[in-house]
Amino acid sequence: MYLLFIYIPILVGGIKLRKLLGYSIVSDRYLYDLLVGFWGDGVSIPVLRLIVWVLPKPDVSFVLDAPEARILGDRPEHTASYIRMEKKLYDNVADHFRLKRVSTNQKPELVWNTMQTEIRSAMHLPTGE
Repeated sequence: MYLLFIYIPILVGGIKLRKLLGYSIVSDRYLYDLLVGFWGDGVSIPVLRLIVWVLPKPDVSFVLDAPEARILGDRPEHTASYIRMEKKLYDNVADHFRLKRVSTNQKPELVWNTMQTEIRSAMHLPTGE
């Protein structure tokens, strides 16, 4: 019920209204973390199709892909099997929503440049420094 009466109206109202007014919207993970969380817990969301249909679609979205070993080093509270499961779920989300995968095996500056190029392209801005 929370999703239907609180989460969706906040996102739809907040994001769609701002886009209609000409603002650019930047969001951190937004719907995708929610889906991975539910899918990882084996929870079925009856209103999933409604959520996906109603929520505004981003112009560009990324899934940052990192090696398991590095994730485990950064998140020692999780097990290797949990990290594998989470990566698999994010791969499913990336495939389903056609998100751009960005490898984080490069230097941070190169990863950022890759993302910045995609953002500029989505916003129809010239590429460059």
